[in-house]
Amino acid sequence: MLNHMHEPPEQSRTRTLFDLIAIGLVIAILTTIHYTNYHYAVDYHILLQFAYYIPVIYAAMRFGPAGGILSSFVITLLFLPLMSHFQDTLTPAAKYTQWVEVGLINIIGWLTGFLSEEERKAKRKYKLALTVQKELVEKIKREGQERQRLESEIRQTERLTALGHMSAGLAHEIRNPLGIMKVSIQMLAQEKGDDGDGVVTQYCRVLLEECERLNRLVSEFLSFARPKDPVRGKIRLGKLLDEGVTLIQPALQQNHIQLEQARDAVDDQEVEVDPDQIKQVFLNILLNAIDAQGEGGVIYLEGVQLDGFVGFAVSDEGPGISPDDLPYIYDPFFTMKEKGTGLGLSVVHRILDQHGGRISTVNRRDRGVRVEILLPYIQKTGV
Repeated sequence: MLNHMHEPPEQSRTRTLFDLIAIGLVIAILTTIHYTNYHYAVDYHILLQFAYYIPVIYAAMRFGPAGGILSSFVITLLFLPLMSHFQDTLTPAAKYTQWVEVGLINIIGWLTGFLSEEERKAKRKYKLALTVQKELVEKIKREGQERQRLESEIRQTERLTALGHMSAGLAHEIRNPLGIMKVSIQMLAQEKGDDGDGVVTQYCRVLLEECERLNRLVSEFLSFARPKDPVRGKIRLGKLLDEGVTLIQPALQQNHIQLEQARDAVDDQEVEVDPDQIKQVFLNILLNAIDAQGEGGVIYLEGVQLDGFVGFAVSDEGPGISPDDLPYIYDPFFTMKEKGTGLGLSVVHRILDQHGGRISTVNRRDRGVRVEILLPYIQKTGV
């Protein structure tokens, strides 16, 4: 079956014109042969008449019922005069055969065109059904991926909640004796401050530093275990990012790192968040990028918009994260840093969860890590 449905318009018009000329030319040649050789025997003309089926069938297949009917009608008009010329020399049976032949040409033209058009319709319906099926498969696939992501976030939230309750009690129990130890060490350092070799003073200084480190760790535990409810307010995302960049500048300069920004598209978007908590998220992500990158290089800060969310992405040029470690980076106490507590990303995850936001972390194709933070943005109403 001929089918030119997917040809470009210009090519389709050229092909149509070519087919029309070819069909007309074949009919003209056959008719010319008939009329220039009318003195031959009738059987010769009857045999030649069968050749008319070729252009009729092709026209019907190419242009549907209209092509078949029109071509057979033209052939009938052209052949009738010659057929009338032979009427006196034909037997009654031959006359009936001639008229039946003319009728068959018209019937076959219409029937072939009708069947061709039905086949085209069936093919169009099949292709439409195939397209719908592919769209449904893609939709089911996307819904499955979204369901997996939501299930993962629910499990993460459940783990954080359970661990948070435990950490809160544990942190309080540790903080009280830790305070007593710190005061006792300070008093001992004052009392032994004038010892000869200074060994006791040195040990006390080490003990105080470790007490301070433990106190910071306990504070992080409490921040993770009992986060404050966000005090929401409308604010431009650009203002939040500007304040965060100002706070992080000393760390960038100390490590000789350049911060490249591309966030003009999201600066004017408004979000309803707790500014202090979102700045904590921003600083945590950027500090992680600085730690991963080390000295020198560039950290990229770009704006992101996606399906009703707006936010930012931070990309570093560090060594990246092992694929085996990626599923656990938001788990409490999981860290790849020598002196890390493993609570930073857990706190970030919890803050974003309270704000209805999202976080995703992926390894970049060349090197480094890209962390994307998304927050629901406020739709601007027309004036």
